[in-house]
Amino acid sequence: MNNKQKDKQFGVGPLVHNGELYDFVNNIDVDFAFYKKWAHKVQGSVLELCAGTGRLTIPMKESGINIIGLDNTVSMINQARKKAKEKDLSLEFIKDDMRTFELNKRFSLIFIPFNSLQNIYSISDVENTFKRIKHHLYRKGLFIFDVFNPSIHFMVNGETNYVEQYRFTKEDGIEVVISEKCKYDPASQINRVKWKYEIGGNEFIEQLDMRCFYPLEMDTILKYNGFKIIEKFGDYNEAPFKSESPKQIYVCNIQ
Repeated sequence: MNNKQKDKQFGVGPLVHNGELYDFVNNIDVDFAFYKKWAHKVQGSVLELCAGTGRLTIPMKESGINIIGLDNTVSMINQARKKAKEKDLSLEFIKDDMRTFELNKRFSLIFIPFNSLQNIYSISDVENTFKRIKHHLYRKGLFIFDVFNPSIHFMVNGETNYVEQYRFTKEDGIEVVISEKCKYDPASQINRVKWKYEIGGNEFIEQLDMRCFYPLEMDTILKYNGFKIIEKFGDYNEAPFKSESPKQIYVCNIQ
């Protein structure tokens, strides 16, 4: 089996990227102040890759940031456009793939939030993404992204039974329960997460595969793809990265 065939085994199920359900599950803003701060620092145009339903893009636009959102999932983009329209915002959301996009313009900041880079599974696809980012970034612009700091203990503990993670009621009155279990695949460095959706008496099993990037591995990938690490934080409060940090948050520019 070649690498391309292996990559097709991995992915994210449609319910995980359903725009309506996504907003119920990810009704959080723990990273907003961090990305807003850096966007205001650059004082220029901003591109958010994997913008999803506009969770960050919309409030950043409302705060006066010149921002565009890009995502590869129709349901997410449609939800983002709907929410922006409801707020009467002139905000562009583009349906495209971060591995191949071409916008014919450059940005002062490009960022990939909320572990979204972990939904790319091969090194070649990561490098293609970084290549497109370099192409669209001003020479002194910034590239910022966050991924988990992998915890083998956490992943192993998640391999037993499904554990409830979310419970909510949709606007149509239907209750949704989402439970999770996972199994780590060491050869691919992918945490094979499964989400069980119980929706109005029906049950669906969806995959949410997450590629683990180990700290020195990611440092090296950035270096050999032409990026210089300016800062590496362990959380959104900008604490220095260390072994027990929950996150790896990179602030980079072009070497």
